[in-house]
Amino acid sequence: MGADDRDATSGTGPSAVLPPLVLIVDDEEPIAEAIALIVAEAGYRPLVALHGQKALELARGQRPALIITDVMMPLLDGVGLITALRADEISGGHPPTPIIAMTAANAERVRNAGADVVLRKPFNLEELEVLIFRLVRQAVR
Repeated sequence: MGADDRDATSGTGPSAVLPPLVLIVDDEEPIAEAIALIVAEAGYRPLVALHGQKALELARGQRPALIITDVMMPLLDGVGLITALRADEISGGHPPTPIIAMTAANAERVRNAGADVVLRKPFNLEELEVLIFRLVRQAVR
């Protein structure tokens, strides 16, 4: 697709109730698109950002129900993104958005930044689907 971000919005008008939004952050477009497909098939609205800086912008403006982020990315890595989002929640008094972080590197560093779940790469797509469903359900209660 090549765009910096994409929103697969559904609904038929201004009063339509939209499904929860899931922000997917990965600089590897094929991975981002595969996760977006899983999110859409689960009945949620995927929103893709190809780097952490764009993801931070989108998260601040859209308030997604769940964020799924890679750790190793340009402009702002996943740890920096998670740290900034958690700081925003504290300063703004917002409830924490569940975050799934995907990494082949140091999982402890990502957990310490505030990720709710750390998936080691390569991860199982079925496991990711179960996590998405569980965390979005918890977030929208």
